[in-house]
Amino acid sequence: MAMADTSIASSTQVAAKLKSAKESKTRVLYGSTIGRPPFAYAQIEVISSSDLLGGGTDTSQEGLDALQVRSYCDAALKQFLGATGAAMPVDLLKLDGREFWVRVPREDLSLFAAALASWNPVSRNGTATILRLKASGNWLGSLIGQTEQSSLWKDAPA
Repeated sequence: MAMADTSIASSTQVAAKLKSAKESKTRVLYGSTIGRPPFAYAQIEVISSSDLLGGGTDTSQEGLDALQVRSYCDAALKQFLGATGAAMPVDLLKLDGREFWVRVPREDLSLFAAALASWNPVSRNGTATILRLKASGNWLGSLIGQTEQSSLWKDAPA
């Protein structure tokens, strides 16, 4: 009877050695976990009422600069959230004609989007200016990919 116990014990030891031998053959060279990014990104377009009504292009919007973009974003945040909104850090990443890209803290992206959506248009010389959120998300690369994907079909020869 003692002999049966040793054969079971020896077989479990052999199985454990085989298992450890299989595990030791594989090695993890590099492991990484992607956490939550600290920032979120948004692509915004400036649209004038003359564009919406089909009245042509507004020449004042073609000269959009960083100071105007910052004042539009600050006005929208201040109107929506008051002094707290005015304190939100907004970094201008790219300015391209009527479109611009901004970076905001990830946890503030929904508030930023809501502020843009609820902002009253600025009216100057009878032309209202509004901000349209085209894309937003936590990963800049995916947003750029979406933008480039839409331009792929616009530029295709007929």
